[in-house]
Amino acid sequence: MKWIAGCLMLVGLAALDPPYDPGRDLAAIAKAGPQGEGSAEAKVARDELVKHGVEVLPKLLVAMDTSNAVAANWYRTVYEEIVARELKRDGTMWPVEFFKEYVSDAKRVGRPRRLVLGLLDKLEPAFRASWLPTRLDDPEFRYEAVGLALEAGDRALKDKDQTAAKTEFRKAFDAARDSTQVTQAGAKLKSLGEPADAISHLGLVVDWWLVGPFDAPAKTGFAAVFDPEKKVDLQAKYLGQGGAEIVWKRHHETDTLGQLDLNKQLGATREAVGYAYSEIDVPRDQAAQVRCGADDNCSVWLNGEKVFGRDQWLNGTRFDRFITPIKLKAGRNTLLVKVCQGPQHKDLEVPNNWSLQLRLCDEQGRGIKINPALP
Repeated sequence: MKWIAGCLMLVGLAALDPPYDPGRDLAAIAKAGPQGEGSAEAKVARDELVKHGVEVLPKLLVAMDTSNAVAANWYRTVYEEIVARELKRDGTMWPVEFFKEYVSDAKRVGRPRRLVLGLLDKLEPAFRASWLPTRLDDPEFRYEAVGLALEAGDRALKDKDQTAAKTEFRKAFDAARDSTQVTQAGAKLKSLGEPADAISHLGLVVDWWLVGPFDAPAKTGFAAVFDPEKKVDLQAKYLGQGGAEIVWKRHHETDTLGQLDLNKQLGATREAVGYAYSEIDVPRDQAAQVRCGADDNCSVWLNGEKVFGRDQWLNGTRFDRFITPIKLKAGRNTLLVKVCQGPQHKDLEVPNNWSLQLRLCDEQGRGIKINPALP
C-alpha cells in the first residue's frame, strides 16, 4: 500500500510540473557566433526545442527577430522542423492571430516575417490577397504591394475607369522606392494628365557645376588630389588633360533618373577625373543617406567633409549602388563629387562610360525635399 501511495504521489508531483519554457534554450542559441562559437550549446538547445510543438513558436519567432545571422540560422531550423511536422498532423491549434500580428509588424526582421506569411498561405489561403495590398509603407513587402497597385491601375484602365486608375497609380507612385516602379507609375500618371515628378520623389540631384577632364594616367585618379578638392572656386581656371584650359560649366540634367553622362558634358576621354559640385537647401537638420553610383568610381564630400569613396573600377552606374549615412544641416549644404574615368576596357566592344547618379533620401529610400541653390 505504501508503494502504491508513493507512486500516486510521484504522479501528482509530475502533474504539477510547469509547462516547458523555451526561454533558456533560446538564450543559449542567441550566444552562438562565428567560427563555431557556442555551437555545441546551440545544438543541445536546438535538439530540445524541436521536441516541442507549436506552443513554442511565438517565443521562437520573437527570438528570430535578430541581427545575429548565426543564431537566426539555428532558430530557422527549429522553426522549419516544428512547422513541417505539425502540418502533417490533424487538429493542431496554430497561433494564427499571433502570426498575423507578427507578419504585420514592419519593425521586425524581414526573413522570418516571410516565413510566417508562407505558413499563413497554408493555414488561411485568403489572407495574403487581402493583407498584401495594405503593405505600401512596409519596407519588406512594399515592392509587392506597389506591384499590386500598378496591376489594379491597369485593370481600371481596361475597364475605362480613369478615376480608379489615377487613384491606384498615385498610390503606387507615392509608395514606390524602386526606380523602375517609380518610373512606371509616373509614366502611367502622366499619360492620364496627372503630375509625377520622379526626380523630387527620389531626391535625385540634377543641378550641377561640372569641371574636367583632369589628367589621371592609368588608375591614379582616385588617389590624386586636384584643385577642386582643396577649394571650390567656380570662377577658377585649371590646367586640364592635354594642357587644355578647363573651367566650371553649369548643367541641369534632364535624364528621367538623373544619370549624368560626363562623356557628353566634359568630352569623351580616358584616364581622367571630373568633378561635379552642387549646393542645396534643406528646411531642418536631419539624418539622411547619400546613395550614388558612378562609372568608374566616385568620392563624395558633404560640407567639405569626405563622406564616401570607393577605389573600385568598372562599377557601372547602378541605381543606389552605394549607400552612406549622412547628416544634413538646416539651410545650405554643399556637395562635391569626384568621378574617375579609367583606361579603355580590354574588350574594345565595351563602351568607356563615364557617368554619375546621386540622390539624397531617408533610410527607406524616400527622397529628401531639397531646394537647388546653385549660384
